[in-house]
Order: sequence, then structure tokens, then C-alpha cells
Amino acid sequence: MPERRLLERLRRLPTALRQPAIPLADLGLLRRPLVRTTAARLGLLVALAALAAVSIWRATQLQASALSFLPHRTSTIIVLDQSKSVYLSGYREIAGLLGAFADADAPVGLIMFSDSAYELLPPGSHGSELRPLLRYYIPTKGGSKSLPSGPQFIRTPWDISFSGGTKISGALQLGERLFARDHIQHGTLLLISDLDTADTDLPAFAKTLTQLRSSPTVDLRVLALHPDPGPLHFVRKIIGKQPFVSASGLTEGHVNSTQRFQAASPLWLVIPALLLLAALAANELLCNRIELARPREAAA
Repeated sequence: MPERRLLERLRRLPTALRQPAIPLADLGLLRRPLVRTTAARLGLLVALAALAAVSIWRATQLQASALSFLPHRTSTIIVLDQSKSVYLSGYREIAGLLGAFADADAPVGLIMFSDSAYELLPPGSHGSELRPLLRYYIPTKGGSKSLPSGPQFIRTPWDISFSGGTKISGALQLGERLFARDHIQHGTLLLISDLDTADTDLPAFAKTLTQLRSSPTVDLRVLALHPDPGPLHFVRKIIGKQPFVSASGLTEGHVNSTQRFQAASPLWLVIPALLLLAALAANELLCNRIELARPREAAA
């Protein structure tokens, strides 16, 4: 009876899956190997599909850290000080950072601030969108503002109406609101400033720095543009030295060939790939054709 059911199942196979065969009297002997092989094939099929899906997913998640001084896999908002206290000597650092984001085309948002703050680019914008701003921070012969016996720069659109006072707390708070608005769970605020905020803003500035220091969702990084000792000490006393980014680190922000290699072969992509190869090998070993022993008289 079991042999008949097995024969019926084999006959129901599509014609394309059936191989030329000869009648076999003791087909019942193949029942257990057939069930075992079928179960092994189905299990390996599921394992291969799962490992292939994991490998493809991990490959799509590969992303080299475009800027080495920023936390990996976070959304960054640049908070750029445009107050008149930011001297032209700091423009070199600003140009270096904006250029690093533009060259890497790293996702970025941009907030400009002085006594008020506004969103110039939303979080997640292409870093290349910062490139048109570089001309305001790169020396040019036809510039209309300059340091004594120093390089000349083009006047920015916000020189007159947007450079009166400084309120850093408002700009940082705006950055936090943008992360919340766009439902960004891991964000980085990159403050570029001489840290010289208005005296009336000092309490709010201190409170905002304290909140950011302990925030589980927002990291703070600071590029200080030639700050005076007083403002620098004030900020470091609250957040410490670790969040500060050195200007020299900007030149190391581009992804070199070594970083690309490291990003192309992470551990959590290599492991599924090796398991996938092992599953393929197991498929060849366990799901091979069934070999039947020759009868004793035939072997003799």
C-alpha cells in the first residue's frame, strides 16, 4: 500500500521533472531515502533563500563613513554661525567642511543663524547642494570684504540683514526640532561657530548644551572658529572636550581606497556569505542522486 501511494505521487510530478526510468520491483525500499532527501532539499532551499536575502540586505546597507569625524550612520545637520563675530579667518575651516560634505555627497541639513535661525536645507539633502555656498568662503580677487592685507571674499546675501547679534541656543533648538519633525532617531548637530553668544543667551545656551550632552538621540559636534578663551571655556565646562572637531581633521574626511575596502567587506556581510557557501556545499553532498547497492550475485 505505501508503495502504491509513492508511485501515485511520482506519477503526479510534472513531465519536465521526470527522468527516464526503468520499472523497480522493490520501490518501497526507496521510501525512507526519498523522504529524507526531500526534507533535506526543502530545508536547504529555505536556508539558501534566507541566507541569500540576508546577504543582499547587508550589501545594500554598506556605507563607508564619508566624514571620519562624525558618528557613523547618523543624519547630520550643520549649524553655521553667520554673525559678524565670526571673522573671515574662519572661512577657511567653513569652506573645508562644506567642501568635504559636497565631495562625499553625504546626506546633510543646513541651519544658518545669527540672532535668529532658519533652515536652509532640510535633513537628508545631498551634500552636493552645499557646493554653491563655497564661493562665499573661498578667497577671490574680486571680493568686496577682506581682512587687513588679507584675502578678499564675496559678500554673502545675509551680510546686512542677518549678522547683527548671536543666539546659538535658538539654532541648536531648531536643529532638535528638525530631527523630531522628520522622525530621525539618530542625528548629529555639527555646530560651526566662534561660540561667542549674546550675554542674554548664556542661560539658554547652557541649558541647551546640557540637554544635548545627555540626549540619547542627538550627538553634538563642535567646530570652534578661533574662539576667545572665555566662550571656549564656558562650552567645554558643560560638554567636555570630546565633541570638539579639529580643523585639521577636515582634510581626513574623504573616503580613501582603504575605507572603501573596509566598507566593502564587513563582518556581518562575510558571515552570511560563508554560510551561504556552506549551505550550497551541503546541498551537493546531501541531495545527490541516491546510489543503490548492487545485488550480491551481480557483484560476484
